[in-house]
Amino acid sequence: MTVLDRCANIGSQIQQRNDLRRAHMDAEVFRELAGELKSIRDVVEDAIERVVVFRTKDVAVAKPPSPDAVMRVLAECQAKLAVKPVESGRDYGRLKRSVDKFGKDLLGIAEKALKSVRQDLPTVEEVFLKQVEVIPGYADRVSRIRQQRDALLNGNDPCFSAESLEQFLDHREALRRLADDLKPDEFPKEVLEFFKAGRRGGGAPIERLTPSVRQWLSDRDLFKYLRVQVVVP
Repeated sequence: MTVLDRCANIGSQIQQRNDLRRAHMDAEVFRELAGELKSIRDVVEDAIERVVVFRTKDVAVAKPPSPDAVMRVLAECQAKLAVKPVESGRDYGRLKRSVDKFGKDLLGIAEKALKSVRQDLPTVEEVFLKQVEVIPGYADRVSRIRQQRDALLNGNDPCFSAESLEQFLDHREALRRLADDLKPDEFPKEVLEFFKAGRRGGGAPIERLTPSVRQWLSDRDLFKYLRVQVVVP
């Protein structure tokens, strides 16, 4: 092999190595871009899952944005990649902005729905629960309300994941059902005062057992829980 042949051979090897190096660098760039898109895609998927949870739980949500624009930009970017991969930077920028906007719009819809849910949480005053729990037959119902209320308020943040959101909405619905079954207007003031007086030593005085209280107790078959105590002076 002549010196010229050896030089040509070495030159060819150098060219091949340079080509491989450029290909490696291009691949590294594409991997970084793919990683960026994957992060944005994860946000979009999470937003979609949240919207699906809201709809499954019959929570009103705004109409989601159409993905048509994103799909159109994606098709154009794929076509450019197939022809001139190294010249696709501008198309990638368009795709990234398009997907990012779509994800933010979806998240905005989910956040707005969650805000409306938080503003409409069922409320049960602890003072009211303490008054009701001393009435025979109501202690278990009050205990269940407290359990669901604590689970709702102390559970995982519904913003953390779609699963946490679903659990939050389930606890909310359970508390709403229990609260609707224990309405304050079901317990007249005279009834609450009667049982409040009964908590004191010696029980409630007979004058607290008014006709309306007797009727309330009779309607709920609660007379069997009363005991009459005669105090002889």
